[in-house]
Amino acid sequence: MKMRVKLVYLLLFLLSNIHIQILYIISYILKILNTNIIKYRLEITTKNLNLGLSKLTLKKRGELVNQFYHHFFNVIIEILKSISYNKQEIIRRVNIKNISTIENVIKNNKPIVLIGSHYGNWEWLLLRVGLIRNINLSAVYKPLSNKIFDKILFKTRTKFGAELIPLKKWKYFILNTRNKPKTFLFISDQVPENKKHGIRINFLNQPTLFHEGAEKTAKLLQAEVFYVDMRIKEKGYYNIEFKKIKSANITEQYANLLERTIQKKPMAWLWSHNRWKR
Repeated sequence: MKMRVKLVYLLLFLLSNIHIQILYIISYILKILNTNIIKYRLEITTKNLNLGLSKLTLKKRGELVNQFYHHFFNVIIEILKSISYNKQEIIRRVNIKNISTIENVIKNNKPIVLIGSHYGNWEWLLLRVGLIRNINLSAVYKPLSNKIFDKILFKTRTKFGAELIPLKKWKYFILNTRNKPKTFLFISDQVPENKKHGIRINFLNQPTLFHEGAEKTAKLLQAEVFYVDMRIKEKGYYNIEFKKIKSANITEQYANLLERTIQKKPMAWLWSHNRWKR
């Protein structure tokens, strides 16, 4: 297993060193192949867009399917570049508009809960947030079923010092670190594995099950809570803005903020995820 991981990582590292503009051309070719041959999760993507954006015309929704896949394959390319990008390149490509908001809370030694989503480029979001000075970042994650890619992605995500905690171990991790000032990042728009672990909220015209992990963690630690609003500036460049969330109804506030983000530029959300299966 270790040798296979090393070989796959070496191959991906070599590919990662190809100039990003060339990789974007490959991304465009993949998008064309997907449209005509591969059709990766096309049925789920189309269904989700029809459910979540039913007020748009059928023509507009069709255009959004095409725009989504264009962005989706660009993000895959950008995630590949994460393997070789250094700190300076991530900082150059992901700008934090109000970084002092988080830095001031860190200086006051208060715990922080950040809630993000699969919007824009969530992998670069993790890398960029982890580079905030003295942030001491931990993030919950669900291991991939493919062990090789799971190990490679784990290595890439933690390259700048972020700590990844498997979902099943999160509760014990929180209890063991509750007296230490830390920052916790949640990507909270995935479907909970169990209905008992979620709350149903009206989101994009649908009753939608959301994780309550971020809210429970924030209340347990009496943490400052922020929505991480990531927007596309231009291809390969993003802006992040931290938006304060009040201590009551945290999950509902997050869902409302995420919905506004999606409605402004819907093509950048991960529509291929089977969001409404429960």
